Amino acid sequence: MIDFQRMRRLINMLPQIQWDVERKMANAERITSNITGMPRGGNGNRQENAYIILSDVVDAYHETLEELEQMRAELKPYVDNLANPHERAVMRMRYMDGHRPEKIALAIDRDVRSVYRYLKRAEKQIADGQNE
Repeated sequence: MIDFQRMRRLINMLPQIQWDVERKMANAERITSNITGMPRGGNGNRQENAYIILSDVVDAYHETLEELEQMRAELKPYVDNLANPHERAVMRMRYMDGHRPEKIALAIDRDVRSVYRYLKRAEKQIADGQNE
């Protein structure tokens, strides 16, 4: 059973996790350059802690991405079988490409409410198709 709510949550989390990875990487590099530039050697624990935190954030990013890719692979055949081309396009943009409804509305020249209607109808069709 495809969990659309979970997919939306993962899609919405990805940019924040990517930002965290970039911040932690910059912090780890900054600490490393500060430590190696110190005449007395510096504190190896700070550097080690920075890289451990970076590693944890990168792992979380990869786990999120992997889970999302598995869900996308499971969803793809259902999306491809949708009869309405608008619903099919909106589902691809939202769940496969990870675009927000506002961006989708601009891309297909419709209002946001229409995008939500297309999504709701397509999600219901897919859920009904899974239950058969």
